[in-house]
Amino acid sequence: MEKVSDLNNLYRAYLKSKSGSDWKPQIQMYEMNYLSKLVETSEDLQNHTYKAKQGSHFTVYERGKARNIRSNPFSDRIIRRSFCDNVLIPKLRKYLIHDNGASLEGKGISFTRRRFEQHVHEYYRKYNTNEGYILLIDFSKYYDNIRHDKLKAAVSKYVHNQEYLWLLDRVLENFKVDVSYLNNEMYERCLEMQFDGGKQAKLDSKYLTGQKYMAKSLAIGDQVSQICSIFFPTPIDNYCKIIHSIRWYGRYMDDSYIISKDKQFLHEILNKITKIANDLGIFINHKKTKIMKINHTFTWLKLRYRLTNSGHLVKRINPKTITRERRKLKKYRNLVDRGSLELLDVQNSFKSWLGTYDKLLSYRSKSNLITLYNELFSKRT
Repeated sequence: MEKVSDLNNLYRAYLKSKSGSDWKPQIQMYEMNYLSKLVETSEDLQNHTYKAKQGSHFTVYERGKARNIRSNPFSDRIIRRSFCDNVLIPKLRKYLIHDNGASLEGKGISFTRRRFEQHVHEYYRKYNTNEGYILLIDFSKYYDNIRHDKLKAAVSKYVHNQEYLWLLDRVLENFKVDVSYLNNEMYERCLEMQFDGGKQAKLDSKYLTGQKYMAKSLAIGDQVSQICSIFFPTPIDNYCKIIHSIRWYGRYMDDSYIISKDKQFLHEILNKITKIANDLGIFINHKKTKIMKINHTFTWLKLRYRLTNSGHLVKRINPKTITRERRKLKKYRNLVDRGSLELLDVQNSFKSWLGTYDKLLSYRSKSNLITLYNELFSKRT
């Protein structure tokens, strides 16, 4: 446990964990006596007496979807950051393909979009045509259906230290799901069934008695969950990149794409990927998984693309994204009037959104959005 429990590493993890959030009461309370608490944490790890605490849960609605987010106690966040920074990321990252671009230093959604656009241009230069197909793959309830036994088996191939595997087991133990409402027959098959954490969150607490637990699911918002979810579908990445040498393949968390001139090949690859996913215990979302012509309009990572006859890749923002932002601004106005939201938070949110999509917005759309923002906030404050 030396790397994780080392006081210097814990101190660095403490500084990173509180960065940008040291105004919060929970963190300020920890700061009052942080040195002794870091020593106590180090001893708990070395003596194997550490047990993850139950954090808070809340729901975030993104594009009409309810996502259950976990917020861990600050002391646990320090341990998990030290674990990730010193063990999991260094050990697992070197086995990830280059075109796996989610949530890693030096990568992210901008990196993945650039790689995708590069792949489309390479395809056009090779075949000198915009005739071809793209396979878009999406997993259904991805975080909810990552099995702990499969994940631990995958990680143990590259992390051999038993103390680190013990710590991973302690973290995953914190994510197990109370399924006391299942009958015995369904409970025996629960790991093979698709689980929906959103529906679980709506259950009355009287059905969650703690009698039966399912070792499945990871928590959105948890750092260990993040690197594990990036790593978990590596067998699919390796099958595409190594076994079939597919140059134009990429993945961003649970979204993947493959570009090919052969439609039948894409059907065959999809069948094989579905089998590998079934072995891992995750499920293909067949409603969102589709094969489309690359010269038709398709959506990848919230942007709309189309390859023209001349090889130009048309890139547009989804109109629904603009509509959602307009509705959000109007809701923000009501929250500011009620005193539930600070005006500065609204300003930062709008600047962040505008910075993300600035180069994709038409002059008219951008002007209309800025006008709406000024009418709602600048002229009424």
